[in-house]
Amino acid sequence: MLIQDTIFYGPEWKWNNFLKYIINNLSKYNCLEKVIPSEFSYKDSTYGSKKSKKNVNLSTWGVTHKKRIQFARAVCINSPNYSVLNFLIIPNTTYNVPFFGVDFVSLPNSHLIVLDFQPSLKIENQYGNKLLEQLINLKTRCHSSLPLAEKMSADVARFFSPGLIWSKLPKEESSDFLIANQLYTSFTEYLTLYLEILFESQEATIDLQKELINGQKNYLQYRRDNDPARPMLSSLFGREFTESLITEVLFTT
Repeated sequence: MLIQDTIFYGPEWKWNNFLKYIINNLSKYNCLEKVIPSEFSYKDSTYGSKKSKKNVNLSTWGVTHKKRIQFARAVCINSPNYSVLNFLIIPNTTYNVPFFGVDFVSLPNSHLIVLDFQPSLKIENQYGNKLLEQLINLKTRCHSSLPLAEKMSADVARFFSPGLIWSKLPKEESSDFLIANQLYTSFTEYLTLYLEILFESQEATIDLQKELINGQKNYLQYRRDNDPARPMLSSLFGREFTESLITEVLFTT
């Protein structure tokens, strides 16, 4: 099933405009849609007690690019309690470019917001001063409206940049306004900047490419082992499906 024919392209899903922006902009760079195994491309399921069963939908969409992108994928979830857009661009290790990471999660009582250029090397080895300045300016503008969430632990923070947008919003009308306006604007600015950098980058040296390969492997292994979405996914779809999704689709190397 095409993701354009699912609930995730309709106004009833909270993150539909973000997903549409992703798909439309990657198509401008002649990315090729990647075939996702059918069990992950679309799934309907139920969760909850026998007396209170709820429906949940999941869809996965992905693309590649012959030179610049190893794999970019969006995982979308919709249910009465949860609404999720998880998006990651894994760049080709020929180029010294960080990951692009999005985690927008609506929980029963709050929205968790993560948006970043996520490093695969040490910050000083992957971000020039100009890029850092651009990211920090964009972050500052976003967080002038969105509250900054609590500080991350050092173990987790090492996988994020100084430009990280990290917020926790209560589920209320004012948060919906912030998401539809300030967050959406910041998201489009981040993705536009990222794609410009990715597609304008020069090839890295062979030695640096080896470092990038190892850096990406370390990041993806960490995410496979420590994905914070694992409990939620398991409660919605079961442990076996969740482990397959995490290892075979979300953070595959």
